[in-house]
Amino acid sequence: MTRLKTDDIVDIVPTLDLFDTRLRSQTGQSLKGLAGLAAGTGPDTWLARLSETTVGVIPFSCGQGIITHFSQTVAGIIRHLGGSVFVASASDVTAIADACCRRADILFMADEDRFVALDLHWRHIVDNAEMTGRGFALGLSLMAGGLTGKSVLVIGCGKVGTGAADYLLEQGARLAVYDVDRSAADALIRRTGGRIALEPDLEAALSCGDLILDASPGAGIIRAAHINRKTMVAAPGMPCGVTAAAGEKLGRRLLHDPLRIGVACMLAAVIRQPTKA
Repeated sequence: MTRLKTDDIVDIVPTLDLFDTRLRSQTGQSLKGLAGLAAGTGPDTWLARLSETTVGVIPFSCGQGIITHFSQTVAGIIRHLGGSVFVASASDVTAIADACCRRADILFMADEDRFVALDLHWRHIVDNAEMTGRGFALGLSLMAGGLTGKSVLVIGCGKVGTGAADYLLEQGARLAVYDVDRSAADALIRRTGGRIALEPDLEAALSCGDLILDASPGAGIIRAAHINRKTMVAAPGMPCGVTAAAGEKLGRRLLHDPLRIGVACMLAAVIRQPTKA
């Protein structure tokens, strides 16, 4: 899992309304609507269940330690979506105990390897990487007016790229993948029964592809020379793989965000079913 830095997230909560406005202009959906569609449920259904749910965010100190503002930012996104949420006191096991004592229905927690939402009643676990991939793939589909029969390049075949690839195939896209680790690309192709093509040359693929989902951690790999008037890029990867010059050419045809879409989609997915047994 890519480790975010404080600078990546410090401005997220104060700009959530602006992000929603931009997202609507790009996709026709608010963060609430996008999350519900990615999770396979309508906004009215999941938001009604959200109103009956209490979420606890658990800070973890293992690995490289707690990222300043991370837990508070996750809580702020959930609050923006209409959820009742708190950040547990202390961290680690003590924080989990505190959240249970405060009758949390769902826990959000992250360490160096995974970021998950856990429904304590139904033992349902949702992974951030999968839902981030699905959320950005959905965003690309909405920007492009649907993906049936259209060619899409996915860069990066980790968990986020895999989640995106699954959704893109569901939408009928013609998919090609690239990863600096050829074995990761080969594994994803095998997993999908050969329904995905391999792109061995990233530069060549970028030069002829119009729809791109960049789920890699590579900075500056998508340059202005790769962008034409039809190019659309969904970029969940951190750092963003789109250069500043390429981003300027893309304008609202670039969908990029370090945390909001993933957290919203996780939340919608984890409460698809009632949270109280």
